[in-house]
Amino acid sequence: MRIGFFIVLASCVASAYACTEATDGLVPDAGSGADAAAAGADATDDGVAPEAGGRADAAAPFDATTSSSSQVILNEVSAKDEWIELVNSGTSAIDVSGYAVADRDKDTGGPKLADAVTLPPGTILSPRSYVVVQGGGLDDGGKPCPVGPWSYCYNAEFGISNKNGETIFFLAPDGGVVGTVVYPPDAASGGGDTYGRIPSGDPAGVFVLTESTPGAANKAR
Repeated sequence: MRIGFFIVLASCVASAYACTEATDGLVPDAGSGADAAAAGADATDDGVAPEAGGRADAAAPFDATTSSSSQVILNEVSAKDEWIELVNSGTSAIDVSGYAVADRDKDTGGPKLADAVTLPPGTILSPRSYVVVQGGGLDDGGKPCPVGPWSYCYNAEFGISNKNGETIFFLAPDGGVVGTVVYPPDAASGGGDTYGRIPSGDPAGVFVLTESTPGAANKAR
């Protein structure tokens, strides 16, 4: 899905959590800053293919533009715990300040800008580093972020419905859609399962049933 918006995103960040820049659990040396590169390769599960007619077949293709932010991709969705994970899939650090994450507006079918979470200034991701957006509302400071070696976590007003499904948008500062992921109804309805990209962090990967790994490489069930 490609949707152009030519309006300025309203800032909706109400509360934020941030930890030391981390890459799949590895912490760079102090002072490395945005130029730090992650050590080690991203883990993947080889030979995992969704069965015909299975839940993974309902996934919509990832829609990425050729903008400079396309190396940052939506990577995992937890409907049960209402969080969304993004990862820097590239080989260089990238500044995603001003980019945003939104759910679907039921009236327009596009991003619901009123509830979008805008990443604040200084949100710089090293390669294989993660941003988590924790949904579930902003009351009392918002729902606690999931435990994991993510680099940044921000609270969102919107939630994610496992029963009804959801569409998640990653937006550029000008409102343009950088990427979308469709979470089908009941895609990950069992226990702590999530809906993640395999191979993890690969823009060409497909979404299947995965273990819950916020801030780390996805593992297919």
